[in-house]
Amino acid sequence: MGLQGRLTKSNMAATMPVDAPAYHKKPFHYKKARWMRFDFETDAVAAASLLPEQLTLPDRPTASVSFVDYPWSTLGAYHEAILAIQAIWRGEEFSYSTHLILDRSTPILVGRELYGFPKKMGHVEFVHEEDLIAAYVERPRGIRICSGVMRTEQMLEPLPDGTPLKGCSLRAIPSPEKDKDHSLVELIQTDLVASSVEMWTGPGSCHFTGASALDPWHKLPVKEMMSSIYMVLDFELSYGRVLETL
Repeated sequence: MGLQGRLTKSNMAATMPVDAPAYHKKPFHYKKARWMRFDFETDAVAAASLLPEQLTLPDRPTASVSFVDYPWSTLGAYHEAILAIQAIWRGEEFSYSTHLILDRSTPILVGRELYGFPKKMGHVEFVHEEDLIAAYVERPRGIRICSGVMRTEQMLEPLPDGTPLKGCSLRAIPSPEKDKDHSLVELIQTDLVASSVEMWTGPGSCHFTGASALDPWHKLPVKEMMSSIYMVLDFELSYGRVLETL
């Protein structure tokens, strides 16, 4: 009889390949991230169709588009675009992520495997011209999904160090078995703990093109712009919390 395998769960890495993990262990650190966020009132029925039934909308249905430039992190440098809905779970308000597009593979693996962030590979670009800051996301390149533009006019009181930016997402692990869609579905809370925050506001807008049925960000229509915020911050992405197993 041949030699029995010696790999056990206790000596496996937390991610695959279990003998040569694709990324390091939590936490993950970010420095001088440039974050441009557009908040807007959206359609309640459209927003509710994207929320798990465990979540509810606030009285004024609100969504946001964020474009983020990470010049340095322990996962490398990359760009990201985020579409999210403000939602409530048992009295707590979270930013529930519905779609994310990034331009690097390692943070996609981390976000999807650990926290359930619905990430895809694509193209996110920033534009600085005159006194304007703009960004857009394309997938594939040349097919524009969304864009945003603003002017920074007024400095805001910064968030205190240690402020958690509360997020929520749905981690769905597919099943390899016949006639079974999922092995596991979890609603997960993940907080970004911010520090060294600089914040600006000013006039701005975001726009969905509706160019792709495969990335249907336009299903959350912009009914009324609420705010445009530009931040420069450090933060730590650490541990999540399973709110519910579906």
